[in-house]
Amino acid sequence: MNIVLVDDDIEFSNKLKVDVKLYFKQLDENINFIVLNDSFDTIKDIDQIDLIFLDVDLNFEMNGIDIGAYLKSKFPKIIIVFVSMHEDFVFPALSIGFFQFIRKTKYDFDIVKVLKQIEDYLIEILKKICIKMDGRSYVVRLNDIKYIMSIGHDLYINTYQKEYLIYSSLKKFMDQISFDELVQIERSLVVNLNFIKRMDKTSVITLNDEEYFVGRKYQDELVRKYEEFLLR
Repeated sequence: MNIVLVDDDIEFSNKLKVDVKLYFKQLDENINFIVLNDSFDTIKDIDQIDLIFLDVDLNFEMNGIDIGAYLKSKFPKIIIVFVSMHEDFVFPALSIGFFQFIRKTKYDFDIVKVLKQIEDYLIEILKKICIKMDGRSYVVRLNDIKYIMSIGHDLYINTYQKEYLIYSSLKKFMDQISFDELVQIERSLVVNLNFIKRMDKTSVITLNDEEYFVGRKYQDELVRKYEEFLLR
């Protein structure tokens, strides 16, 4: 997991790094820390960012909110935690879809709450399943699945990395997993809420601009789960 800290206050970013590293050392993941204190340029060369602590009030060529918007478009699944001396920054940041915020003036209180929320979220999104295809076994993170489509007795599992084809019913596969962000929208289709760009009760538009219609039977449940997803 790649964690990036962007803050032009070197003393604060060092403290934040120590606290984050200490808290997450128990996670069964390789954690790589990158700290940026004086420029945003090098962040453009990073292949993957999973979690970023981003100061809003940067003395860079871009402010924190603009950087957050750029990173959200590049890494749709990124977890953004904004950091600021000012509490009213939250309102202009709402359009980006950030995960949480830390007030520097109330750091000791906020950091405990935010790290626990990140841990709970990571435990959920790091859930995995073993898929067997062509005599080989593949470990797939449930959060990497964009959608699952059933055609006859074949199940197409499309992820950000590749597509898997297995022999199974959609119901049987869904009964094996417990992951709130994979939601059924048609009799033969399940989508990841993270893969939805926008939606209404009858249709969803995915990040690759494909449109899928929502069956009447699934509309109310989709709306409920998507609202809960947006509030997390």
